[in-house]
Amino acid sequence: MMPSGNALEKMTYNQEIKALLLSCDLPVADLQQDNRVCFFGIRHEGSLLGVIGVEVCGDFGLLRSLAIASSHRNKGLGKRLVSFAEKWAMQVELKALYLLTTEADSFFGRLGYERWPRSAAPSRITETPQFSTLCPDAAIFMHKGLGISPRSNESVQ
Repeated sequence: MMPSGNALEKMTYNQEIKALLLSCDLPVADLQQDNRVCFFGIRHEGSLLGVIGVEVCGDFGLLRSLAIASSHRNKGLGKRLVSFAEKWAMQVELKALYLLTTEADSFFGRLGYERWPRSAAPSRITETPQFSTLCPDAAIFMHKGLGISPRSNESVQ
């Protein structure tokens, strides 16, 4: 078991993130260093164990690219990354997070995300490459509304 003090950090898209996403069969075609996706990663002893991204789409965020190294799955890292991304999204005053998944709907459901019809997606979300072309039509669309972030919470800058 790893120590609970693994460092969570904001990251710029790079080859290390790309390699982890590809190892988890997640799309990378639309990702580059200067795009709208803010990445957050978790490391242990210098190795990237997991990553998550939030693509900012106006007042909304598209939660994407949750990837955990295969040797570190089922240790709570995914939950920590989602929680961190949600806190960041609240601090930058996003109203809601959306996501598309082909196999993690149960995981996200346990974290408060609800299934929504794709037709209910805000236009800012439907305009993203992930929604419009990269994820299959069979992907499950999910939503979670965000409250106002208390300013006294730990900073996730």
